[in-house]
Amino acid sequence: MTSNEVLLDDALLLIEQNFYFLHMGEFFGKLSKTEDFTDRSMFVVKKYENERAYYFNAEIIHELLVNARQTKKDDISLFEYFVEFNAFRGICMAMVESLRFDSSFKVFMQGLFGEQYENFFDIVSFVRNVLSHNIHSEICLNDKDFDGTLKRIRRMKRNSDITFSFQYAINLPEITAPNDAYVFTCKINFESLEEGMPFLDILSMWDLMMLSELCFNLVMTYRLKKEKGQI
Repeated sequence: MTSNEVLLDDALLLIEQNFYFLHMGEFFGKLSKTEDFTDRSMFVVKKYENERAYYFNAEIIHELLVNARQTKKDDISLFEYFVEFNAFRGICMAMVESLRFDSSFKVFMQGLFGEQYENFFDIVSFVRNVLSHNIHSEICLNDKDFDGTLKRIRRMKRNSDITFSFQYAINLPEITAPNDAYVFTCKINFESLEEGMPFLDILSMWDLMMLSELCFNLVMTYRLKKEKGQI
């Protein structure tokens, strides 16, 4: 296995691991809203080599548990917020890196998406850029988040008002969808993006969840086809 093949496999594994992390994080997020853990011991210690240890701050843990209990069922707690956005960033970052290699995975993606491939790449790149560079509490855009992608679109003489639509029953029948109408559609007009625009006005939390799920399902399908010798 070449070094690029090893890196590709690591990137695909990272997509899978982040999606698993997202699910487990959501479970614990829900649990922390419905169960009172504040009467439990907050003592947490991690032991390392050479008898070294790190002791976590019990007051911080207690504060986050109180925040979760005070958060309404359908609202997002601080814990859930960081679980979700770290998973979205990790998944999109790994997907972008995996598509930078000339590999059977990239060929698989290009064949599956056809003319939509570049639109998909632009979307995951945009999400990766925003969530990697953002330090604004409202996740407002910076020129760096979209300028490179817009220049790439112009260089390729493509329409900057992009649409990506994916119907599982038609495009990925290997994955059992909830129903035949299970579709993920995403639209971004890169020419209209401006610094300071709220990221979640462009892509909703539902969009980010669906995009993350799609990335995971694509990796799973690729691995399945490769295992069967179809790639």
